[in-house]
Amino acid sequence: MLSLQHPYIGVALPHGVSYGGGQQHSRDATLRRCGCGVVAAADLLVYLTRWHSHGAVDYFAGLLTDEPVPLPVYDTLLRDLSRREFPMIPYAGINGVMLMAGMELFFRRHGMPYTARWCVSPGKLWERIEEMLRSDIPVIMSVGPNFPLIWGDKRVRFYAHAPAGGYIPASGAKAHYFTVTGLDGEWLRISSWGRCYYLSRREFEEYARHASTTIASNVLLVRRK
Repeated sequence: MLSLQHPYIGVALPHGVSYGGGQQHSRDATLRRCGCGVVAAADLLVYLTRWHSHGAVDYFAGLLTDEPVPLPVYDTLLRDLSRREFPMIPYAGINGVMLMAGMELFFRRHGMPYTARWCVSPGKLWERIEEMLRSDIPVIMSVGPNFPLIWGDKRVRFYAHAPAGGYIPASGAKAHYFTVTGLDGEWLRISSWGRCYYLSRREFEEYARHASTTIASNVLLVRRK
């Protein structure tokens, strides 16, 4: 599997350590409802600073070991980012352009030598994901809302490893950001809601083409300057 080169961020929860952050534990109602984009941004920024130390060291003081982040500290980070660089639209969260703008603003404010761009050509999507993983950069990805029937309930399936091998359906999502941490042929390993899931490339492509749009179901391309 093509994978990130260092341990992914974990948050210390009462029942154990999460795989990446999750908005469901936040004290802020808007974050709980639609803060997945802020979570993905926070995890990416902490990972880059923790393992590559390119700026923002003072901002993330205390988070730069490989120890799990205490939940109160992580929630404070989410609320701080949502006030400064990633303001959310109530009941809607943030779209890809807002996520890109917030990331660019954070990079400039904290001297991080990266650039961000939302949306790549569908024909280049998997190539760009591989490029970021090889550069040890987590990939923020989105499954967009249903379109044109925006109130529809079609979803992309997330899978878990089956005890006997293979994958079994475990959850599903629409209008949701998550983070890609590995790629193995057909399967993406992802972090969503603080859990490790797997996503089928074929099913993602079918959803983007037939149930949503390729602009909304896409990735944030982050590169080193």
